[in-house]
Amino acid sequence: MRKSYQLLLILLAFSKLANAQYQIKIKAVNTLDTVVYFRGTVFDEKNFIPKDTINLSKGSFTLSAKKPILGGIYFFYFPKSKTKIFFALENKDSLKVEISGANYLDFISFNNSKNKVFIEYQQLEKKLSNYDTLFAKELAQGKKFNLAQKAAFFKLKTNQLVYFRTNAMEQMKKTDALYLHFNALNLLDESVPSRKNFAARDEFIRQFDFKSPKLLFTPNLRAVLTEYFSYYPLQADSISKGVDTVMKAVDCKMFMAKYVVDYLTKLLKNREIVNNTEAYKKFMQSYLLNDKCKVLDAKQKTTYKEEIANISILSLKDTCVNMILKDTSNKPQNLQEFAKQFSFTVIIFYDPTCEHCKVELPIMDSTLNLLYAKYNIKIGRYAVCNEPNLPASIWKEFINTYKLSNNYMHVNLGANVEIRKSYDAFTNPIFYLIDNKGILMGKKLSSLTLRNIVLANYIK
Repeated sequence: MRKSYQLLLILLAFSKLANAQYQIKIKAVNTLDTVVYFRGTVFDEKNFIPKDTINLSKGSFTLSAKKPILGGIYFFYFPKSKTKIFFALENKDSLKVEISGANYLDFISFNNSKNKVFIEYQQLEKKLSNYDTLFAKELAQGKKFNLAQKAAFFKLKTNQLVYFRTNAMEQMKKTDALYLHFNALNLLDESVPSRKNFAARDEFIRQFDFKSPKLLFTPNLRAVLTEYFSYYPLQADSISKGVDTVMKAVDCKMFMAKYVVDYLTKLLKNREIVNNTEAYKKFMQSYLLNDKCKVLDAKQKTTYKEEIANISILSLKDTCVNMILKDTSNKPQNLQEFAKQFSFTVIIFYDPTCEHCKVELPIMDSTLNLLYAKYNIKIGRYAVCNEPNLPASIWKEFINTYKLSNNYMHVNLGANVEIRKSYDAFTNPIFYLIDNKGILMGKKLSSLTLRNIVLANYIK
């Protein structure tokens, strides 16, 4: 009876493996980590699909799946050493992996040729990582690089990686996940975005098949989108054309759509884009509320409708919503009356306890001071403390610490929900620009976009 039971277990185990869509046998010897996480990449290296947790202390482990997979780039993550080892996995693959020691990249082996090549590639990347270290040092010392200068800095590294990948791809099928991964990396490395090179921009995006499901399951899709939009001027009308191109290319039925929509939503909120709120509003109306891709639930749709309503309260070239708020001496101060004293006025919403505010307000203040020093443009600052129930002592300490006194009017919003809603001031810091007649000229600006708008309207 006992032998029959054991035989049944063996048959069941064999049946499970026979029906598996992939199988990975792992052998571990004297590893630094006791566990390793098996994950699939999706969209970029930061997003992943958790697959399994492997106990390395057992010495051996078998992974398998009944459901078919599309194939993609997967990785082992070793939490103690914070190491990632990437490998390609296709449907029906049967892999054998051996791991030992603490330096996993040098002491890991796969039984199939593609992943042997992939490990060699990762070892080459590690060998060339000194370029990244040197670049980081340059940035830390305050050196600035445009895209062309950055490409030139990494040219020797890039050339070696492109050469390796190109030779490796000759031994692969074009439908292999590793081929798609290497091809995307080559295209990214060979691309040097220029906002004046429209032909290169169009050629770059045409080389990616957004209807290929495997593209999502490599760590490249975010990088592809970022590279593509780096070709566009930081103007809402230009960026919107790129958004339309991407959304037309994406198959709504695919899982990819959710990731692309999330990326574009964040992109269009970028304050470095002139008229970003108008582009964001257009995107919400055209793609999210219509929701042809069915990526939103009812709660998300309600949230976006509220956002559109708040954004629409203030329109460019219209008179801004006036504010009469109390200053640090508890005296009411009228925004539109204050604005008459200056060529332009920046409306600032901030929270004195906000870390971003501690960085961005001094940068904005410095930009406004430079505009006055260089062009004699006098700019007021109507600075709204946007944190209800904040003690006055903390508010005043912030003002004094960052020396925010030149052409400032410091006022407190308190619990005024209507003004907060009118200016969509539910995050901090936020910067608006008005002229001396109270006409709204810019919404949710960065110091750079504000500077460009001021100069475009002052120097003619």
